[in-house]
Amino acid sequence: MKKYLLMFLVCWSGTAMAQMGAAQKIVPEYLHETRIKSDPPAIWQTIRDLPKVKDYSNGAITEVNIRTVGGTQFRDLVFADGRKRTDEIEQIHDTYKFFVFHVADPLPTGVSKAIVTALVESLPDSKDTSVVRWSIIMEGDKSARKALTDTLVAEIANYEAGLKKLMEQAP
Repeated sequence: MKKYLLMFLVCWSGTAMAQMGAAQKIVPEYLHETRIKSDPPAIWQTIRDLPKVKDYSNGAITEVNIRTVGGTQFRDLVFADGRKRTDEIEQIHDTYKFFVFHVADPLPTGVSKAIVTALVESLPDSKDTSVVRWSIIMEGDKSARKALTDTLVAEIANYEAGLKKLMEQAP
């Protein structure tokens, strides 16, 4: 439970302190906010519906298969360019509208962990616009992290465009 709270705090604030013997600062590879003209519950219902990733991927994902193994959920993705990837779903937190997955396979050589988070929040100064806060946290070799970060940033850009199309055109 502590690691999920940590991921929540990282997504929300950009940095956090992890307890591992001596405190260690975790700096995300990537932080980004997407403003969408829709209310948080509608956006959240779309994100938390795991097969819908295909619908809001802006054409980047052509197939998605959700499966459960021993109580753990995985999503197998096929991308428009033919790449395949399996993500392990670590957390879907309805109360805080928080989603966490990590890239399970293939994980590039030199990368030991790649975690992506999305947090859906309302904006205090706007009744009709919400924000999705994205973050990527990685461990491993710097050059290997850079290549995977670039791929995940492009993927998040597709999610951002797709969510805007899907949510802002909804009746």
